[in-house]
Amino acid sequence: MNKRKLAILILALVCFPMIQNCGGGGGGGGGTSDVIIGEQLINDGWANMKTGNFATAQANFQQALAQGLTDAQRIAAHNGMGWALAKQGKIHEAIPYFEVAATAVPADKEAKVGLAGALIWRHQTTEDYKRAAELLGNMPPEQFSSPHSALALNAAKVHALAALAYALSGDMVMAKTYINKAAALDSMMVGTTVDRIDEAFQLLGWKE
Repeated sequence: MNKRKLAILILALVCFPMIQNCGGGGGGGGGTSDVIIGEQLINDGWANMKTGNFATAQANFQQALAQGLTDAQRIAAHNGMGWALAKQGKIHEAIPYFEVAATAVPADKEAKVGLAGALIWRHQTTEDYKRAAELLGNMPPEQFSSPHSALALNAAKVHALAALAYALSGDMVMAKTYINKAAALDSMMVGTTVDRIDEAFQLLGWKE
C-alpha cells in the first residue's frame, strides 16, 4: 500500500466516528437517536391520552421533554403535557406548558385552545378572560383543526369556547357572533349559554 492510500485510510478511520456522532434533527434538535426516542414517546403519550391513561401520558411527554428534540417536537411535547395535566384537573400546572406551545412560531392551535380554557379556569382578573378571547379570536376558530382525536376538539367547540371567552370578558356582541357560528357548525350547540364558566370545561372535557 502506497503512502497516499495509507493516509486516506487513516483519515477515514479518524473521521468515521465523528461522522457517526454528528447526525441530528433540524431546527435546534438533538442527536438522531434522541429525536427518534422523543418522537416515539410523544406518540405513546397521545396513544395513552386516547385510552384515558392521562397520568401515563404525562410521564411519556415528560420523558420526551428530557430528550434532545427538534423545535417542532418540543412544541408538540409541551402541548401534549399541557393537555395530559389538564385532563387530570391540574389546570394551573398545565398553563406553563400551554404557554410554550401556544406562543411558539408557528404556534400550536390545540395549545391555544388549551391555554384559553386554562385562563378562563384561572380567571385571576378580567385580563385572563380578555386574553382567552384574543387567543381564540386571532386564531381564528374557522382555521382550527385538531390532529389528535383524543381531545375530541372541533371548530364548533372552539367557536363556542370563543363565545364564552368573549362573554366573560364583557363583549356580548362578539360572544353572540361566535355562538351563532358554533350553532351553524353543530346543531347541538344551539341554545348553549355564553355566560357560564362550567360550559367551557364541558367543551374541553376537563374536570371541574
